[in-house]
Amino acid sequence: MRNSGNYAATSTEVWEVSHLAVRLTQYACEVGAHHLQDDVLRAQFTQEIAYLGQVIVEDVRAGNISADEGREALEQEYRELLRQIWEYSKLVAGVTAGVLQIGTGIAVCKFTAGLGCAIGGFPMMMHGMNNIYENGMNIVQRRNDNVGPVRRIYQNVAVAAGGVKSDGNVAYGVSDLGLSAYNLGRIVLRPGAWRLFRYIEADKTRAIKTMSTHSIVFEVGVDMLTGDQVLVELKDK
Repeated sequence: MRNSGNYAATSTEVWEVSHLAVRLTQYACEVGAHHLQDDVLRAQFTQEIAYLGQVIVEDVRAGNISADEGREALEQEYRELLRQIWEYSKLVAGVTAGVLQIGTGIAVCKFTAGLGCAIGGFPMMMHGMNNIYENGMNIVQRRNDNVGPVRRIYQNVAVAAGGVKSDGNVAYGVSDLGLSAYNLGRIVLRPGAWRLFRYIEADKTRAIKTMSTHSIVFEVGVDMLTGDQVLVELKDK
């Protein structure tokens, strides 16, 4: 976007663009500190953003672009960073949710008889492993379209039934939501309950009543993300 010095920015405009570039670099530092554990990658990321800001400032100073175009370019980079952070946060939440699903599935199988394990525990573990795989691979490969083996089964069943892969994705998402509801409503032992031989009904309660506010908020937040994905699949059909 160079126009051979056709624009003449005032010193005030150059300062404003420079200030935005500095703020963008500062924000990149904060993002790197929170999301990039590797020191080298964090430094490279920050340097790339800082260099981009310097190029835009120099283009404004040289008159290659207008001050308004420079501000818009920097603001666009800021919006792109926000979008990437949001996407990364969703992937991390997916991995975390997968780990919790596996732990909950194991707990269900230990606490209930075989039927409870078959209906809730085992499917929860399978979904948990699949969510870890998909979101983990997306983080490593910087993608958002990896398909795990369990989701692929849903897709294959949907296609075999005369539908399309997106129908399988919807079924997978709905199942995830159903398993979450099962997790919140399942019967567990009350904290501190203890019996030598056999627990009675008074020793039991709904799982949601034993969960912390943070855990409930996280569970609901993941459900909202899953619901949003289901809606996207339905709209794209």
